[in-house]
Amino acid sequence: MDFTHLHVHSHYSLMDGLCSPEELLTAAKNAGQTAMAITDHGTLASHRDLQIAAKEMGMKPILGLEAYISATDRFDKRDIKSRDDNTQIFNHIILLTKNNQGLKNLQKLSEIAWTEGYYRKPRIDLEVLDEYGDGLIILSGCMNGLIAKAIQNKSMDKALEYARWFKNRFKDDFYLEVQSHNDKEVNDGLKKISKDLNIKMVATSDCHYATKKQKALEEALLILSTKPQQASGTSYDSGRKYKDIFERFNHLYPDRPITFQDINVYIQSYEELKNDFGNDWPESIYSNTQEILSKVEDYVFYENLQLLPKPKKDAHKQLSDLCNQSLIKKGLENEKYISRLKEELDVIKDKDFSSYFLVVSDMVHWAKENEILVGPGRGSAAGSLVCYLLGITEVDPIEYDLLFFRFINPERNDFPDIDTDFMDRRRGEVKEFLRKKFKNVASISTYQYFKDKGVVRDAARVFDVPLGEVNKALKGVETFEEFESSKNVEWFKQKYPEVVEYASSLRGRIRSVGIHAAGVVVAKDPISTYAPIETRSDSSDDVSGRVPVIAYDMDQAADIGLIKFDVLGLKTLSVIQDTIKSIKDRHNIEINLNDLSLDDKKVFDDLSNGFTKGVFQAEATPYTNLLIKMGVDKFEDLVASNALVRPGAMNTVGAEYLARKHGDKVVKYVHPLMQPFTERTYGVIIYQEQVMQACVYLGGMSWSEADKVRKIIGKKKDAKEFDAFKDKFIEGAREHISKEDAERLWHDFEAHAGYSFNRSHAVAYSMLSYWTAWLKHYYPIEFVFSLLKNEGNKDTRTEYLLEAKRLGIKILLPHVNESEIDFSIQGNSIRFGLSSIKYISENIGKKIINARPFKSYAHLLEVSSSKNSGINSRAVSALNIIGGAAFNDNPKTGKEQEYYYEYLNIPKFDTRGITPYIKSQITPLEDFLEEGTFVLCAMVKTIKKGQGWSRVELVDDTGSIGIFHTENTQIETGNMYFFLVGDNRIHRYVTIDDVVAQKNDPFVNYLHTKDLQVPDNKKYIVDFTHYQTKQKKMMAHIIYCNENKEMYRAIAFPKMYTVALGKMKPGSFCEPIIHQLDDGTKYVKEIA
Repeated sequence: MDFTHLHVHSHYSLMDGLCSPEELLTAAKNAGQTAMAITDHGTLASHRDLQIAAKEMGMKPILGLEAYISATDRFDKRDIKSRDDNTQIFNHIILLTKNNQGLKNLQKLSEIAWTEGYYRKPRIDLEVLDEYGDGLIILSGCMNGLIAKAIQNKSMDKALEYARWFKNRFKDDFYLEVQSHNDKEVNDGLKKISKDLNIKMVATSDCHYATKKQKALEEALLILSTKPQQASGTSYDSGRKYKDIFERFNHLYPDRPITFQDINVYIQSYEELKNDFGNDWPESIYSNTQEILSKVEDYVFYENLQLLPKPKKDAHKQLSDLCNQSLIKKGLENEKYISRLKEELDVIKDKDFSSYFLVVSDMVHWAKENEILVGPGRGSAAGSLVCYLLGITEVDPIEYDLLFFRFINPERNDFPDIDTDFMDRRRGEVKEFLRKKFKNVASISTYQYFKDKGVVRDAARVFDVPLGEVNKALKGVETFEEFESSKNVEWFKQKYPEVVEYASSLRGRIRSVGIHAAGVVVAKDPISTYAPIETRSDSSDDVSGRVPVIAYDMDQAADIGLIKFDVLGLKTLSVIQDTIKSIKDRHNIEINLNDLSLDDKKVFDDLSNGFTKGVFQAEATPYTNLLIKMGVDKFEDLVASNALVRPGAMNTVGAEYLARKHGDKVVKYVHPLMQPFTERTYGVIIYQEQVMQACVYLGGMSWSEADKVRKIIGKKKDAKEFDAFKDKFIEGAREHISKEDAERLWHDFEAHAGYSFNRSHAVAYSMLSYWTAWLKHYYPIEFVFSLLKNEGNKDTRTEYLLEAKRLGIKILLPHVNESEIDFSIQGNSIRFGLSSIKYISENIGKKIINARPFKSYAHLLEVSSSKNSGINSRAVSALNIIGGAAFNDNPKTGKEQEYYYEYLNIPKFDTRGITPYIKSQITPLEDFLEEGTFVLCAMVKTIKKGQGWSRVELVDDTGSIGIFHTENTQIETGNMYFFLVGDNRIHRYVTIDDVVAQKNDPFVNYLHTKDLQVPDNKKYIVDFTHYQTKQKKMMAHIIYCNENKEMYRAIAFPKMYTVALGKMKPGSFCEPIIHQLDDGTKYVKEIA
C-alpha cells in the first residue's frame, strides 16, 4: 500500500530534527513513497529547500508546520507555575497546506505566532486558527496535542470538546493523528473519539531523522540539545566498556529528558510502520495519508519577483531630478560629469534599479538629519556618481578615477550592493526608520552549522572526552579539514575514534539560528505573502525589541526577489561623532569632515612614523609596519596601503610598488595607454579597477567582459576561469603591444588574481583613516576620550591608555564623587568612568551618581548598606581597593597600584629590583622592529595560537607589539618577562624574579654581565635555539654578540648543525665564520 509521511522534522527543528529536507525526501523515495510533508517546530524555514529538492527528485512536497498552540489564548503569558487551570504554555498541532490559499494562511498564522503570541515559543490560538484556517488540513498532533493531552489528564469531555470544534471548523480536513509510540490510553481515547464523532484517523511517525542507522546520531543530537545530567562517577573511560551505543548513553546519561531509544521516528516504509502499530488498527489509518495527499495541490514557488516599494511618482524621473539638482548644487555642470551621470542613469533605468537607489537615499538622508553619522562609502558603490550626488557616498568617483561598471554590470540582472556604514550604537534607529516608513521590512535569518573544530568539541562532549585532551588536539586547528589531515591530531583520532565518526556525521547540519548583522529586506507588499516571517532578539539593536525577520537566509531571499539593504554598524563612526561633539562643546568649533583637505603633511608624518593607535584600520601592527616602510606623502599612498596590506599583495605587487615609490626601480608602463590609470601607483597594477581598465583600453574588451574578469579575481576563483577571456584580451592588446608582452601582462593578472583590491572601497575607507588621524593630531584629548568611551575590549582600551600617556594626556583614576558612568573629559585630563571598574555595572554606576556627593567613606558605607540602595558591597570594595573611595576617613594605603590591572586593566609594569644597567639594555616596544635582535621587558597581554605557532601580544608603557613563539609556549598572560627576540621570534624568556635573583641562566648572565671580555675574532653566544624542518632535519637559530653587546642572529643550516651544537653553546665563546645570503640572512659557514 502507498503511504505518505505527514509529520516530519528537518534540521530546521533546531537541535531536534537531524536531517536536511533533501535527505528526508531521499529516504522517503527509497521507501517507495512519492510525497512527504515537513512539519518543523514553529518554523516554515524548510519550505523552500523542500520545494527545490522535491522538484529535483520528482516528489510531491506537502508544506506544513507543527505549530505551538495556546489552549487559552495567544496573549496568555502566564508561567507554568502560575497556571491553576490545568493548561500548558503551549501544545502541539499539525497544520498542512492544501493549496496556495492554505499556504498564504499558514504563513500568516506563523507570523502572528511570532509577533503576537511569542512566549518561550511562537504560539497561535483557536481564534486565529479559525480566522486563517481556510486551505488547511489539521492533524490533532502528538502526545502534546490539545486532544491527546486532555485524554492524558483524564478529561475526556475536554478532548471531545476540542474534537468537535475542529470538526465543525475544518469538516473532513480534520484528522485524529495516531502514533505507534503513544501511550495506550491516548490511542484508545483517540479511537473512541474517532468512532463517536466520525472523525478519520491518520498514522504518523513523528519523524526526526531519515534512516534507521541514524538513530544513535539523533540521540547524540538530543544529548547536546537537552544537556542531561551526567551520572556521578561516570566518564569516557567507564563508558568505553559498553559496546552497544545506547547502553553507553544510558550509562553516562541515565535520566535523559528526551530519548528516542525505544521508538522509531525515522522515515519508515509502510511495512515497517504497520509492524510498529500491530494488527489492532484499521488499514484506513495508512490509506488516509493518501486521501490527504490527494487534496494537496501544487504550490506557487516564488522567484525573481519585483518586490521593491516604488514611489507614486515615476521612480526614475525622481532619481534623475535629484541627481541633476545635486550636480548643480555641487558646481559639477561640465561635460565630463554630465556624460558620466547620463551613462549611469541609463543603466539604472534599463535595469529598473531606480527604486533601490531611492530607498537607500531615504535611509541615508534620514540618518544625517537625525545626527547619525554615516560613512563616506563602502565597497564598489563609491564608484558611482549617482551615489555621490544622492549623498549616499562622499567620494567623487571622477576625481578618484573610480568605475561605475565595477559597481553595476549591465549584462547582469542581480541588484548591486550598496553597503552603508552608520555609527554602531545608533544603527538600530536606522532599521527602525525603515520599518516605520516602508512597513514591510524584515531582517534576514542566518543559520549556523555544525562545522570546523566546534563539531569536534560537540562530539567529544557527548562522550565526555576530557576537555584537556580536546583542547590539546585542537591547538592550531581551525577547520575540520585541518583536524582530519593534521598529523598532530593523529593520536587523538586513534584514541577517540567515536568522536571523529560522530563529528563527521554531524557536520553540515543546522546547529542554531541567528539574525544577519546588517541585512534587511524592504518590500512593497506584506513579506509574509512570499516568505515566512519570524522574530528574533537583535543584540546590536536596543531600540526595537524583538524584530521581524524572514525565516530564509540572504541567498534564499534574493532568489525570491527580496532585495537586501545592508545597514552596517561601524564603531569608528561613533568615535568620530563623539570627538566632533566634544570639540564643539569644549572649543565651540564645528568640524565638517567633508571640508577637510586630504593633504595635511602633519597627518601624513604621524602615519609615516607609526603613530597609528586609534586610527581606523591602520592601528593593526601589519598595517602600521607597512605605513612606516612605505612612507605616506599623499592621500593616494593611504589608498594604496589598503590594497597592499594583505600578505599576498605585499609579497608580490607590493614589493614592486615600494621599490618604484622609493626610486629604487624605474617607473615604467606596459604601454602609454595604461599610464593614465596606473601612474597613481607607479605603473603597478594593484586594484581590480586597473585590471578592468587594462582589459578595456588595451585589450579592447567591453566593460561587462572586464567586470567578469574582475569578478573572477575578486572571488579568488580558480585562475583557469580566466581562459575564456585570455584569447580576446591578447588579440585586442596586440594592436598596441607585442603578443609576448600581452601574454606576460595576462600572466600577471592570473598570478595576482587573489591580491588585487577594490579601489572604490580603498578610497572610501582611506577617508575614514585620514579623518581619524586628523582628529587625533589636532584634538588628541577629545579623540582619545572618544576611543576610550566606545571601546569595550579591555585589552584594546589598555593600548589607548598607553597612547594617552605617549600623547601627554593625563588620565585621572576613578573616584566615587568625580567619575561619570563612562570616561569623561575633566579640564585637560580624562577621568575613568565608574563602569570601567571591575564589578561596577552601568546600573550600579547610576545608583552611585544619584546618591552622591558622599561626604566621607563612612557616608558611602551608610548609603550603600541602606535598603534598596542598589550599591552592593562588592562595588564598594572595588572602589576602595583602587583608591576610588579615598576620603579623609579612608586614606589611600599605597598598595592601590597592585590592583590597577585586575580592576581597571591598567598594565602593571613593576620593575622594582631591576638595576639601571639592565634597564639600559631594554628596547622600548615603540622602537621594536620586526627585523633585528632585541631585549624586551613587557607584560603579556594575550596569546593567540595556531598550528605550529603562537603569537604573544606584549605591552609596555610605550606601546604594544605581537611576536611569535612555539605552539606550546609556557608563557602566561598577565605576567611580565624579559624576552630575547630575534627577527620577531622569541628565542628565550625569563621572569623578572629570575633576573632580580640572578638565576643561573645564560640569558640572565648576559643581562648582568657588564664586561664580556670577548677575545679577538670571537663571539659570545647568547642563545642557541633548535629548529626542526618539515623534512625532519635539524637547524638552529643563534644569537651572538661582540664585546659591545651588539647582538646579531644567524642560522646554522643542517650541514652545520651538529658542529654548531657542540661549539656554540649559550654562554660560551667561539669563532664562527658568518656569511650572508642574497636576502641578507646571516648563516654559519664554518667554525674555526
